[in-house]
Amino acid sequence: MAAISTQSASSSSSISSSTPQWKYDVFLSFRGEDTRNRFTDHLYVALKQKGILTFRDEEKLETGKSISSELLKAIEKSRFAIVILSRNYASSTWCLDELVKIIGCMKEMKMMVLPIFYDADPSTIRKQMGTFAQAFAKHEENFKDCIEKVQAWRNALREVASLKGWHVQDRPESQIIQNIVGELWHKLSYAFSEYTENLVGIISRAEKLESCLDLGSNNVRMVGIWGMGGIGKTTLARVVFRMVSNKFEDKFEGCCFLANVRGVCEKDGLVQLQKQLIRQILNENMGVEDVNEGVFVIKNRLRHKKILLVLDDVDQLDQLNKLAGDHIWFGLGSRVIITTRDKHLLQTLGVDEIYEANGLTHDESLHLLSLKAFKKDHPPEDYLELSRDFVYYAKDLPLAIEILGSFLFGRSIHQWKSTLNRLKQFPEKEILQVLRISFEGLHETEKEIFLNIACFFNHGVKKYVVEILNCLDLFPDVGLEVLSDKSLVKFDDYNLWMHDLLQEMGKNIVYEECPKEPGKRGKLWLFKDINDVLTENIVLDLKLLIIDNVHLLHEPKYLPNALRFLDWSEYPSKYFPPSSQQKSFDSLKFISLKKSLKLIETLDFNKIPNLEKLVLEGCINLHSLHPSIGVHQKLTFLNLKGCKNLKSLPSKFAMECLEILIFSGCSNLKRIPEFGENMESVSELYLDGTAITKLPTSIENLTGLVSLNAKDCKNLMSLPSTFFNMKWLKNLNLFGCLKLENLVIEKRVEEVDMSGTTTGLMAYSNALFKTLKGLAFGGFNQRSPNRMGLLSTSLSSLCSLTNLNLSYCNLNAIPNDICRLFSLEKLCLSGNHFGCLPESIAQLHLLKYLKVENCTSLQSWPKLPLNIELIWGKGCTSLETLPDLFPPNFLFGRELYLPNCSKLVENQGFIDSGLLFYAMIISFLRKPLPGMYFFHRCDIVIPGSEIPKWFTHQSIGDEVSIQEPNSLLCNECLGIAVCVVFCSHSHHQVIKNRSLACWLIVNGKKKDSAPGVPGIVPLSDHTWLLFVVPQYYKKEDMKSLCECDANGFSQIGIKIESCPWNLSKEQEVPAMVKKCGLRMVYKKDIDDLNFNNSMAAAAAAEGYKGKRTLDEYDGAGSSNYEPHPKRIERVKKFYGSG
Repeated sequence: MAAISTQSASSSSSISSSTPQWKYDVFLSFRGEDTRNRFTDHLYVALKQKGILTFRDEEKLETGKSISSELLKAIEKSRFAIVILSRNYASSTWCLDELVKIIGCMKEMKMMVLPIFYDADPSTIRKQMGTFAQAFAKHEENFKDCIEKVQAWRNALREVASLKGWHVQDRPESQIIQNIVGELWHKLSYAFSEYTENLVGIISRAEKLESCLDLGSNNVRMVGIWGMGGIGKTTLARVVFRMVSNKFEDKFEGCCFLANVRGVCEKDGLVQLQKQLIRQILNENMGVEDVNEGVFVIKNRLRHKKILLVLDDVDQLDQLNKLAGDHIWFGLGSRVIITTRDKHLLQTLGVDEIYEANGLTHDESLHLLSLKAFKKDHPPEDYLELSRDFVYYAKDLPLAIEILGSFLFGRSIHQWKSTLNRLKQFPEKEILQVLRISFEGLHETEKEIFLNIACFFNHGVKKYVVEILNCLDLFPDVGLEVLSDKSLVKFDDYNLWMHDLLQEMGKNIVYEECPKEPGKRGKLWLFKDINDVLTENIVLDLKLLIIDNVHLLHEPKYLPNALRFLDWSEYPSKYFPPSSQQKSFDSLKFISLKKSLKLIETLDFNKIPNLEKLVLEGCINLHSLHPSIGVHQKLTFLNLKGCKNLKSLPSKFAMECLEILIFSGCSNLKRIPEFGENMESVSELYLDGTAITKLPTSIENLTGLVSLNAKDCKNLMSLPSTFFNMKWLKNLNLFGCLKLENLVIEKRVEEVDMSGTTTGLMAYSNALFKTLKGLAFGGFNQRSPNRMGLLSTSLSSLCSLTNLNLSYCNLNAIPNDICRLFSLEKLCLSGNHFGCLPESIAQLHLLKYLKVENCTSLQSWPKLPLNIELIWGKGCTSLETLPDLFPPNFLFGRELYLPNCSKLVENQGFIDSGLLFYAMIISFLRKPLPGMYFFHRCDIVIPGSEIPKWFTHQSIGDEVSIQEPNSLLCNECLGIAVCVVFCSHSHHQVIKNRSLACWLIVNGKKKDSAPGVPGIVPLSDHTWLLFVVPQYYKKEDMKSLCECDANGFSQIGIKIESCPWNLSKEQEVPAMVKKCGLRMVYKKDIDDLNFNNSMAAAAAAEGYKGKRTLDEYDGAGSSNYEPHPKRIERVKKFYGSG
């Protein structure tokens, strides 16, 4: 099985196997004077048009080289040889030497030889009569001293004339050529299966690419293959080119594979490629004078031709514009495949689809390494671990695996270990040469971005890296996109990364700048180099310095004056910069000295005039800031979080650019500065955990303030009236301000968090509360007995409130006028003592999230808002009812979590019916799917120990699998339904994060993502019901559902795994899965549900009130229970709307 592999120079394909590495499909041997410009030329064109790579001497040999030597190599590298035996063939010693070599390769290398008898009879050739007798008579006279050579010619001629071939005599040449090409094509197709057999992982990738071509449609379609160097793009394109040509030999009027477009353009220019394209498709040698003429010929002569074209290794847009500039250049049904390292080229051209070429899997990589290093499918046992180490080093890059495997062939274990250790310091140059091609084509700023990521930021946080690159004036917004397009960097919304071998290449480029003098390099990352530079006063031009959790042997004597970005955690000196350094840092934009425990003093900030961000978080011995900080004109971000001994600040701040100011955790800070009139840019102010007693009246100058956090300011007594002049304030957190006695609210505030505040709210203003967005009163001090008294009179004014958190407020009831909060979207009432929720809650039409965890007195649910999506009610031990979840009165969305609601266990009969879950699925499918993948599911967690009978496939334990018809999976599947019964092991404890995850397994392959259930410690058996729509998974994962066996079936399974994340092994207490069930949900399941068997259960569900409610029904608790007729009518309506 083989490899997606590349040659080092041009990324063209090579074959990983023990068999000869064929370079040509066919070698043509002919007498030039007899057939060159007639039959041989026509045959050559027909072969090339079919995509058969053919060698003939004048096409490939270069002037000045030994022709005979080149021909011998060409013969050895050809899989087939066609020998055109014309009347004067034997008169050429050149032809006879070729023939001897061909017969030798036939015997030794299993070359297939196909003779064509062109106006020559096979028996005449075998008996060597006529012109053949005359030719040999001359040879024997000319080679009297080398008669053995003549005899070898005779023997070779007899052998080839004895082989089965074609006779060209009194028959149309075109018909003969068509027969020859057709038969040769079928022979090559058989050989192709052998070729792909030695390419690891190629078949599945080729089939995916072929599906992208959509060969069934009649439009013109262009498909790009995009990926980093050495990933196997060329090999994949060549394999698909052959596959498609074989399957659809009558579909295309011409086939052309233009290999190594980049290299040919650099050497010979675009005209040469245009000529090759025209010649192979039109069978004409046209005199194209320049590129524009070539474009004209291609556009006008090929626009009615249905062709298959591959443009391999394109690196410039001009190449595409001059070879395949538009779909309309080619006839209907044409297909164009383009391989490139630059995604942007494909997007600019407007290809129909981009196929991203990915590396090999771990198993495929190990297989390829074994083929190259051992000529076996698997490594020997004593080499297995070392083989895995090399695979890990290569990171699944076929090029690297092939080069390393070939080098390691025949070497001892000791040599393998030595090679691995050497690679850690000196990467393999042959690999780096291929990877470096993309780097050399970059703009200078993009090169710098690449080298910075390679040396410092691989697998870094994108936001942080972008901030640094901006400080270096490298324009990362466009630069990162270019690097991504060229397959040099990958990133998502949060992180960015590059292949480890690309990282090695980048470091190697920097190292080569000056191998012996680190101080002259542009970037340093080794401890010794950095220590020497900073402690020996070496002058260098560093712009970026990041030192994290590294302790220098001595205090720094010098910091480079060219620095733009400095991030030095645990800076080892009392002074910044070093006391011996007096120069200004005119370029420095960012300083972070987190957790610098020795730091007691900062410099005059006038010496850093362009500073934009200053982070001194955790500098616990810093007592004061230099007064110059108060008037700095460029600073936008100041973070003094956790500076516990900071006591002295400038009396006034007048920083016109400051946006974020953080004093969090400065526990000895009793006063903050006054704010100047020019500080309207401040949007966030963090005072939480400080010792302030009041806010300055000048806070009104912060007219742009959006967020104020004064949480746990336990000495804060009051707020100035000027505080409410900040019209843009949206978030206000006064959690834990226990001494705050008066809160006079006059202006607009969008979020107020008063958790832990002991005072009442006085002088409420309708103007304020109409714009209030969030209000939290969690954790009131016990001396405030009537919690709702603080809020009830204001409910009519809180018309813009979207998020209300009244958790753990010791509330005995929720007022009915809560319905006036008609903008409310999230309501948290956990930890209170009310027995029921008000009926008016149903009027909160925008409410989506309801949380009532540990409300131990809650017994029942009212009618809930129609659009609610999440209900969390863990630990409601008195809860006896379930909410009414049935359409059309309910459009429930995603989550119903009611674990450890012990009284619900009595209603197992209802849960067994499965109707609750089915109603939820129907509601879920009615709603349009949100964009985020984690919303493409719905869950129920509830006490119970049985799997509903609706789940057609059930199993004891944590796994279940089924076989499903492929036609249903591909065309009718709406989603996957899962049921899991689980409990805790004995001596359980709280497990944070997810405790269970459901992994999908398709045809034996585990998918990348798994929906999970939040961490729960169930006090009894619990049931987790899960429904996942296909959109939850990646597209490629869902495509695998359509892969089937020979009988048209796919194997679908699930495995439930316990996932106690972020805990040490001693703390892990996994949940125990008792049994699980699985059902694929199809359109017919929704349409054809058997209602009759569930009607009673549905009616019970509709009126489901636990003990209290069941007692209201006649026959409650009886096995012959008959539901009320009105409730049956409700169920019928529900079924009718489904």
